[in-house]
Amino acid sequence: MKSYSEDPGHYKALISKINTEIDFPGYLGAVGYRLIKRSAGSSEFEKDGDRIVLQTKRIPVTYFNRSDSLDKGRFFTFLKRRSDNFYEAVRQGLDSIERSYEIVGPTAVKKRPAPTQSLEEKYHIGPLSRWDYLIKERSLDQATFQSEAFKGRIFNAFHVNDNKGRIANIAVPKYGVDGIVKNYTLYNRPYTDRRDGKTKKFRLFLNERYQYLFVSNPDIKAQKIVCFESAFDALAYHELHKRPNCFYISLSGHIDDRKLDQLFQWKALVDPHDNLPLHLGFDSDMEGMRYDLRLLSAWMNRKSKDVFMEVVWKRPVAEIRLNYRSGQHGQMERDSERLNARIAERFQGHPQGMKKALCFKDKVIWEMDLQRILDMGDNTLISRAYWKTAVHALSGLCTGNKIHMAKPKMGKDWNDELILVKKKCVRWPREKSKRWSKVLQENK
Repeated sequence: MKSYSEDPGHYKALISKINTEIDFPGYLGAVGYRLIKRSAGSSEFEKDGDRIVLQTKRIPVTYFNRSDSLDKGRFFTFLKRRSDNFYEAVRQGLDSIERSYEIVGPTAVKKRPAPTQSLEEKYHIGPLSRWDYLIKERSLDQATFQSEAFKGRIFNAFHVNDNKGRIANIAVPKYGVDGIVKNYTLYNRPYTDRRDGKTKKFRLFLNERYQYLFVSNPDIKAQKIVCFESAFDALAYHELHKRPNCFYISLSGHIDDRKLDQLFQWKALVDPHDNLPLHLGFDSDMEGMRYDLRLLSAWMNRKSKDVFMEVVWKRPVAEIRLNYRSGQHGQMERDSERLNARIAERFQGHPQGMKKALCFKDKVIWEMDLQRILDMGDNTLISRAYWKTAVHALSGLCTGNKIHMAKPKMGKDWNDELILVKKKCVRWPREKSKRWSKVLQENK
């Protein structure tokens, strides 16, 4: 990355783009801020003593912190005050504007609230009978959501004022481990905002129960468990692979400790003997790699009594720290050698995207530059194969090689993969082959 002094105009353009395109309220909700007040022109969020007030009528949106008079400005200023350096703030900002955020409602109740109707009361949820969005926007076949895995797991939602049922939203349910639906996220085609004329995604989160997950039918005899960021990725993966004996879990937009707890509760329910492999089908981008490491560390820390894994983020660098109990220096040396040998053997030496694992007094540290891994070679299969090898090497230390990767071959995510396959009429091969590489190059 070039320095600011080399090209200040370049960075000024990036900062302007970040400030203009960010969904500031959605970003705050995604990183743990609670919406406590909202009016026609402002919103107030709270987290860890900070009281962030957004002036939402302004373009770009500005903010100020009631707890710190110096903490004010636009979104990039907000990021820069909370980042290690200027360039880290730029990277975070560019990543943030590429993501969509679920619409959240206030989490604090006023002392004398006026009687209002909740979002749940404004929609009628019923069986799936209108699937236009799923077919036209997501390229899914009707047979997929009528399969044994997904039958009765996707619904329609109609606004109470839509008496003729003209607008059929897709309602994706979030289940508790008791099998009861705790919440819904509504989806539909993008719409044009009347206030600013911009085209925006339609995502509506009906209540504040964020920790629950979308899952497929848990009553099937599962042979493996596959995890995704989105329910549509799970549906697309199922359609591409034609595998009925999978149990699918979607984290639905973001990952945190509460969702991971739910995920492992579902795994214990479907796999009581802990025999099934766990496949990670997260997106083929930096955020998907973060999901991979977050879930892997949570899994490892539940399984191992000797090693505690933590991930220190210095975006785009992820520093893996394997912390050992005292007196295990011999094991630490063996593990670091195994990690280095696996990568060197697979790729004939260490590529530039990853440094060698180093053994210290009480821990092994392995540093990865995720952006350089993503940029390896002209063929995306190279970087994905490299990442798959790295994750397998890590999981093999403590999990008995039960963590596997399920990255799409062409698209950023599995739904994108399905759209590309149908758009280009390419036969999607299930295994790597010379023919696959040739087809990929031809389609490029």
